[in-house]
Amino acid sequence: MSTRNKILAGLIVIFFVCLVVWVVKTTPTTPPPQEKIEPPTVMEYEGNTIVEEKDGIIFWELTCDKMLVDTITQNMELIGVRGKFYQHDEKDTVWNLTGARGVYYQNDKMVFVEGDVIVTNSEEAELHGDKLEWFSEEEKLIATGNVKIKNSDGAKLASDKVDWFVKEEKVTATGNVKVSREDMRGYGDFAIAMENFKKFGIMGHAKVLNGVSEDDDIFAQ
Repeated sequence: MSTRNKILAGLIVIFFVCLVVWVVKTTPTTPPPQEKIEPPTVMEYEGNTIVEEKDGIIFWELTCDKMLVDTITQNMELIGVRGKFYQHDEKDTVWNLTGARGVYYQNDKMVFVEGDVIVTNSEEAELHGDKLEWFSEEEKLIATGNVKIKNSDGAKLASDKVDWFVKEEKVTATGNVKVSREDMRGYGDFAIAMENFKKFGIMGHAKVLNGVSEDDDIFAQ
């Protein structure tokens, strides 16, 4: 091979090597997998009302300033709660509810409310507590935390927890129970009241005092 041909062959080899290197360096690398963006699971609404009814009969309705709905569970967080519970009895009693916040559990049809909870009804009964749970099927209300109840004839009850069975007009109170009616004061660990406090009993370290001054208010203690 002549010197000219050797030089030409060498240049061809160099050109080929450079071409391979250029192809390798300029071939784009495999792009990283795109991060999957999940849609939000909570939707926020300003002001809304939820209602539970059956056969055209409304059992309760809740209105709130803000509602956060979990799109998966359909549970609802409620801010600034105002509600009405309809007791379909002879008097068509209506219970009015206010609370700072609450949760509505879709599957259990249960309402949980907490923060300065106040419940009143058209018969002038009033309930205060830190937390409240309402069970629709049982028509039962559970109040906990510094619970205080006052009815229209002045009877009062204070305790750590109250179970109010609306249909049966029965109230059970548990923990640091105090009952006040006219000049009577009762204290104990557990109490049960029936027929709008017309009948009641106190158990567990029970003590009943009669002839007590009206100034001795159990709500102030």
